[in-house]
Amino acid sequence: MASRSAEITSVTENDIDQNCPLHEDSSLEAMQISNLDDNDGGKCSTIQREQSAPPGNTVPDDSDAHWMGWGRPMTDVRPQAVMSVGRDADFYKMDHKKRGQAIIFVYNQFDMDLQPRACAEHDAHITKSTFAHLGFEVKEHWNLTKRDFLKTLERVSSEDHHNSDCLVVVFMSHGNVDNNKEFLCTRDAKVDTEELWKTFTADKCPSLAGKPKLFFIQACRGDNIDKGVKMKQFRALSVQTDSLKHKEDYIIPLHADMLMMWASYPGMFAFKSSRNDIKGSVFIHFLSKVLRQDGRTCDLFTLLLRVTREVATRYESYSPDNYLLHQNKQTPYMVSTLMRKLVFPVWE
Repeated sequence: MASRSAEITSVTENDIDQNCPLHEDSSLEAMQISNLDDNDGGKCSTIQREQSAPPGNTVPDDSDAHWMGWGRPMTDVRPQAVMSVGRDADFYKMDHKKRGQAIIFVYNQFDMDLQPRACAEHDAHITKSTFAHLGFEVKEHWNLTKRDFLKTLERVSSEDHHNSDCLVVVFMSHGNVDNNKEFLCTRDAKVDTEELWKTFTADKCPSLAGKPKLFFIQACRGDNIDKGVKMKQFRALSVQTDSLKHKEDYIIPLHADMLMMWASYPGMFAFKSSRNDIKGSVFIHFLSKVLRQDGRTCDLFTLLLRVTREVATRYESYSPDNYLLHQNKQTPYMVSTLMRKLVFPVWE
């Protein structure tokens, strides 16, 4: 892959003109501010403490529930990172020097009382091939313990991603729910599902702040099944068919620019198959197929809608000797805080 432009616009010492309803004093006190230079890699730095009153009769925002104060940071210091695109850009910047890492966690052997995953090698192969095709540096990790799994996430989070477009994490293993809490299985222990992304929020991984972070999870989310509903045609149907535009500083939430996609709906099975052209996990099959076909030219959200549709409409489980597992449906499930469209162009 040829070298691409890595020009990043640095944050400047613009005058601060923000309104804070927590103070009645109309003056603005900038207690402390630090510059970001080209060498700090987008890492966290100290930023100002802001004090101002809202203009006129502005009513302060409030929570829509009774606020208990839990989880509020005990500091007024806000982390700072370098923006890669302007606030109103429609597309993520995808021409840094590197596409970024695709971290794949694969499990097929367990110290716990769990069945080996016979489809793991095939799933890993097509996943690795797909993200390499999209320009990622792919790194596989097989059968890690919980401790090593968490250490790997921490290490990746602490790395400098200043010259990368984005990050992908794929996790393939068993999973279930316990006391209404979802978990995934490492080689030797359960791990809360949110451990996958909690180290990559904008405050903990500032060199990825404002950049897409994608998490794909191939694992069951419970033991419920979906028999589906047959859709019948009642009558004949007629079907018709960036530069930094805003260079001013802006603030994003800590959990912005993330997408999580599971193989199945909460509480439901995720299936594998060896029929037709599927040779492993159904979700991984269609995800890889769609991304390889159009990932370089079509925006990701549109593609993932297609993945959901393909899994939901083209697959039905086949296990005639087991009524509970026979003729079931599956639908992937997606949660997104992405703020822009995302395409993976590759320059040969």
